[in-house]
Amino acid sequence: MQKRPILINAIMSLVQIVVISVVLFILYRFLLKTIGVEKLGIWSLVLATTSVTQIANMGLSGSVVKFVAKYVAREEPENVSKVIQTAALSIAISIGIILLAVYPLIKWILGFVISPESLFFALEILPFSLFALWILMIASIFNAGLDGCQRIYLRNILLMAGTLFHFFLALMLIPTYGLIGLAYAQVAQNALIFLSSWILIKRYITPLPVIPYQWDKNRFKEIIGYGVNFQVITVTTMFYDPITKALLSKFGGLSFVGYYEMASKMVQQFRALIVSANQVLVPAIANMQERQPEKIKSVYLTSYQLLFYLSLPLYSLIIICTPLISEIWIGHYEGAFVIFSFLLSIGWFLNTLAVPAYFANLGTGMLRWNVISHMAIAVFNAVSGIILGYYYNGFGVAVGWIISLTLGSSIIYLTYHLRHKIPLIELLPKASRLIVIVCIVGVITSLVIQNRLIQVNRLLPVSYYVIFSFSAIMFFFLWMHPMRKRLMGWITNDLLNG
Repeated sequence: MQKRPILINAIMSLVQIVVISVVLFILYRFLLKTIGVEKLGIWSLVLATTSVTQIANMGLSGSVVKFVAKYVAREEPENVSKVIQTAALSIAISIGIILLAVYPLIKWILGFVISPESLFFALEILPFSLFALWILMIASIFNAGLDGCQRIYLRNILLMAGTLFHFFLALMLIPTYGLIGLAYAQVAQNALIFLSSWILIKRYITPLPVIPYQWDKNRFKEIIGYGVNFQVITVTTMFYDPITKALLSKFGGLSFVGYYEMASKMVQQFRALIVSANQVLVPAIANMQERQPEKIKSVYLTSYQLLFYLSLPLYSLIIICTPLISEIWIGHYEGAFVIFSFLLSIGWFLNTLAVPAYFANLGTGMLRWNVISHMAIAVFNAVSGIILGYYYNGFGVAVGWIISLTLGSSIIYLTYHLRHKIPLIELLPKASRLIVIVCIVGVITSLVIQNRLIQVNRLLPVSYYVIFSFSAIMFFFLWMHPMRKRLMGWITNDLLNG
């Protein structure tokens, strides 16, 4: 396995997430001031509802990563070209038909969960949201091709450019056109990503024609065979956000949806700092499966230990910073945003621990437990969300989602360890146990102090000292951790001297 490309891809993934996170922070602050939290909730709910149509994806984008990597390893560019063209044409047709078919159904669903006075705005942006999604789904095939070629850094650059383009369009259009201006910007952004990703993938896969036209039956059977399980994952995943936000709207109102959207975006952007870097292992493991399958277990263990080392301090810091973020981002301490952020940080941390096993399964094609995990999350989220939402309003819905996410994610890493005879105690790496204690004590202490500061209206000035103190203590323990030396060694030896 070539470490230099993996490190470059991982670093660019981190840069991409940082850039997008900064842009989203500024954009959402701008949206709160211009259109308000309720219209932000409408936007979030429409996007979540239309995303369900990705069930027509058939898992092809995930299949493209694996099979492009496979044929690149075998040096068969013609088959690489056939895989990409076949997947792109299949997606364009299937998604297009599904979008036309479900348009009336989505209108009915929005009418059920949104109040009549807000429904007009939702229906106004709905066609643009569907069209933007169609463009993006086709572009996802081209981006998956770049991933399979281990050119993830190019995909990251493209996504950064698209995000900045969307941001500046939104700043220009929203003051004049309101919520519909945000929809215009979304369509333009996805069109830019579509065209640019096709130009980039064609540069590296020379047999690709100017316009995709070749649909290959054998390649379709191959990628759809792998994609069946991937499709189940896609279908179940697509119902997470729409169900949660629909229940939030029903039991908590659109403002709950808006603050949940902000909390979710924030936590997932921080999560993406780690997950996107880890995701570069999918094409690498697919390549390794063809050449050195005996090394996959070792790669998994190293990846998990590194992920644990980085994740626990990061999520702890998110929880500690959330009250201050609320003051800066929203303009005041917003209890709903803070509680949602706490809950989501805990749930996504426990989910993040499953990432190495999840991506190892994707790389080797062993998707069974990934599928079961997603199905468990989807079913339990719907049931627990309705029950807890009925009794505890929107906060109950959020708790139900976190419980579902935690239990469902545990299926992946528990079964991976059992299948590969890895002791379960390795889920709590020995070298990181002291950091676990420090993070728990630090989070509890910080929350107690901040709660008292809120009561006396002194949160803003003192929070900086609380955050700085926790960060300084955590930096010391992270610096002394043996994983820090290994990480620096990889960067120095394999990137700078590669």
